[in-house]
Amino acid sequence: MNIELIKEDSKGKVYRVDDFKIYYRNKGSISGDNSNNPKEVIYLISGSAGVAIKSSQKTLKAPMKIEIPAKTYHKIKALSDVIFILFET
Repeated sequence: MNIELIKEDSKGKVYRVDDFKIYYRNKGSISGDNSNNPKEVIYLISGSAGVAIKSSQKTLKAPMKIEIPAKTYHKIKALSDVIFILFET
């Protein structure tokens, strides 16, 4: 298993591992905020996040599984430092 850092910026870090990605996001950062996506399954491992899917908005705390259908507006705002695993299908 190879773990590759694919992005590091003010939002945090993203790693690629085989068929998934690991996100380390800093408090206040936003992920998603689009509807140009394949089906996504996200496992929130630590922290809390504000999650919007279509017009629904929720505050979620780890551990939590989130499913986002393909081509669906979604936005994840880190309410604390968060770690999540993303599978795209």
